[in-house]
Amino acid sequence: MKIDLNKKNKDISFITIEISSNDYQEKVQNILNDYRKKANIPGFRKGFVPMGIIKKQYELPVKVDEINKLIQNELSKYISENKIPIIGSPIPSEGDDINWKEENIKLSFDIATKPTFKINFKPKKPIVYYNITADKSMINNQIEAYQNQYGKLISVQNIEDNTNIIGVFSCEKIDHTKDANFKSELLLKATFKKIFLNAKMGDSLKLNTSKIFKDENNIHKIAGIEKEKLNEVDEIDFKINELNKNEKAETNNDFFKKVYPNETIKNLNEFKSKIKEDIEKQFVNQSDQKFLNDVTDSFIKETKISLPENFLKRLMKLNSKEEISNEDLEKEYSNSENGIKYQLIEEKLLIENDIQINSDSIKEFATKMMKNQMAAYGQKEPEQKELDAILSRILSNQEEVKRISNQIISEKLLLIYKEKINKKDKKVSYEEYIEIAYKKNN
Repeated sequence: MKIDLNKKNKDISFITIEISSNDYQEKVQNILNDYRKKANIPGFRKGFVPMGIIKKQYELPVKVDEINKLIQNELSKYISENKIPIIGSPIPSEGDDINWKEENIKLSFDIATKPTFKINFKPKKPIVYYNITADKSMINNQIEAYQNQYGKLISVQNIEDNTNIIGVFSCEKIDHTKDANFKSELLLKATFKKIFLNAKMGDSLKLNTSKIFKDENNIHKIAGIEKEKLNEVDEIDFKINELNKNEKAETNNDFFKKVYPNETIKNLNEFKSKIKEDIEKQFVNQSDQKFLNDVTDSFIKETKISLPENFLKRLMKLNSKEEISNEDLEKEYSNSENGIKYQLIEEKLLIENDIQINSDSIKEFATKMMKNQMAAYGQKEPEQKELDAILSRILSNQEEVKRISNQIISEKLLLIYKEKINKKDKKVSYEEYIEIAYKKNN
């Protein structure tokens, strides 16, 4: 076998492979011998079919198949050993007229070499990194949420705003009873004012089934009346067994300690500062992702990369499962162009910054991810045996491995971008950020 590499132009080269019968004949003969042993042809005993008949039926397709396998292996090996940086994969050269019946076969394959380019980390217009700040409303809402969480339930005698109403719905006509626990805010305003506002613990109320709740679905969810039976019922009884309210926790040292047991917080201002810090930490992932996306867009726009357009279109056409028109091919190429450019940019960034993704880094990332998820749900850290079992399931899923690999790459590239890119920090409110991000996406 002989393999040569020649240039067509600055982007495209072609690899010529000359194959002689010595390269494939032994394998072809072994396969034909195996076919002969198994062949069932009328008029001949199994295993005694003349080789001439076997060759007439099977020799050419077997030969073509074995030559194609040989070519694929040798092409990959040649490109790898000679470290040829190619885009896509080799494709048969146009105009080749192959006579498969000949003993010696000569084939040519076009390859496109990756273009050389430079990545500019200093664009004229800096990339903005948006630091999302928590406003007073966010801070106060979070404090109120903690006050409710660490508050206590107190019994009350009458119904007022924000009262938890506990009792039993019943309807003798359809033999129905249902324990219920709901907040007064769910009631229709007119019903609340006319009936519930004057009610107290122990009272029995008669209610119009269509005029109890703001959301008509709650007659089913809370009162438990099936939708099919609503036509049979105009009125339902409700007995109030208990009334209570959530009394908010006071913002004192005990409250601060409950929310932040490992922190020393002396007063409300320090508590608000800590709340603000925590809220803003939650926004960092959004800021990072937008920065990552904006840098990616900038690289694609600013980096001059000359792609071998005609070659890539030919490759797309060959790889298409269905016949593709020239118009659709143009659309497909146009949609793929930026993606191809970024693949080249990302690959260059990984090589130049010695970023390597291997099984150890994937395991380490997946383990950290699992522990963080369990901690977020208040679960204790699993034992190593359980952790290994979960890890094994994750790593057996190739889609999950790919997703984790992409996350690792994104994290490592983000650190590089923050260090090297020409960027400008800008503080924005969450509302401003949403407006900026939404406008960008549209």
